[in-house]
Amino acid sequence: MQLINVAETVVHGADLQRAIKQFGGEPQQWLDLSSAVSPYCWWSERGQGLSCPAQFIHDLPGIQPDLNRAVRTYYGHDGLLVPGSQRAIAELPGCFSRGNVWILAGTYGEHALCWKKAGHSVYEKTADDIRQAFNAATDNDHKLPDMLVLVNPGNPGGERFSAAELHGWAEQLQQHQRQGWLLCDEAFMDCTPDDSLLTRTLADNMLVLRSLGKFFGLAGLRIGVVFAAADVLQNLANRLGPWPVAGHSLWLAQQALSDHQWIARQRVRLKKNHELMAQWLNGLFLAGESDLFFTLKFSDAERVQTFLAERYIWSRCFKQQQLIRLGLMGDDACKQQQLQQALNDLREFLL
Repeated sequence: MQLINVAETVVHGADLQRAIKQFGGEPQQWLDLSSAVSPYCWWSERGQGLSCPAQFIHDLPGIQPDLNRAVRTYYGHDGLLVPGSQRAIAELPGCFSRGNVWILAGTYGEHALCWKKAGHSVYEKTADDIRQAFNAATDNDHKLPDMLVLVNPGNPGGERFSAAELHGWAEQLQQHQRQGWLLCDEAFMDCTPDDSLLTRTLADNMLVLRSLGKFFGLAGLRIGVVFAAADVLQNLANRLGPWPVAGHSLWLAQQALSDHQWIARQRVRLKKNHELMAQWLNGLFLAGESDLFFTLKFSDAERVQTFLAERYIWSRCFKQQQLIRLGLMGDDACKQQQLQQALNDLREFLL
């Protein structure tokens, strides 16, 4: 038996150690804005006073009724708990026969990579390309994809699609001669829940991914939720195998999703910090944004990443698109001053 080489994965943020190795400094000197995870962590603010019952550590993990209720209350639907939405992104392509897959161009790279690995034909399309195709489509139009994969809001581009628009596209895909599907990754949707596809009944050909990583600041728990028709969820569950999510992660997810006071506060302060950072940027090469990040476009993005890193600010660089993404900063006055000064220096450096 020979080893099969697996293709290299996409480069991601949250790699501060690489920055420290290259540019020096101590971890406490750095402002890490590379992952677009909320600077406020539910666990550090609310969880440390809790005591996880021993059964969630000792016993094999199972989904408890309280967790199902918390998911239904927060999202408005029942869903399948998965070990991070990334795992769902990796496994879902194997749940479908090979076909033509359209993916929002330049978005989170794992989507295209995973569909290609599963043998599908992948085509990256801009938001304008997609809208034009659906506007021009006729009944049973074979020119539409078998699977449309979107990130809403887009990452890193900040593209936005209305729920009405996406439900309309799903209806068109349902009439596709090969039964088309729509998959929407809503990793950055928690700040604006009224814009989610989950505010309505999902059609049988719609799938929605959500995560507790970004908004709740719980990326390390590796827990997400998939919403889809029962047969899709069953096929995905079969691919994930038994006990895919750790017991303590399930218990902590229940606590976080049920903490309505913290959730309301989180939305308010993220909006405030977003507005403050928008003032500092003042439109500086702005290419897109969501409630948890700003994306800037430059002629030489790597040069800008280096410029910021020399000031101990770590960003996410998208080399092919010449984009720099900056997550939101927290309430530390020194870190805020560090970022504001670096942005002022960058403006003078570039202009």
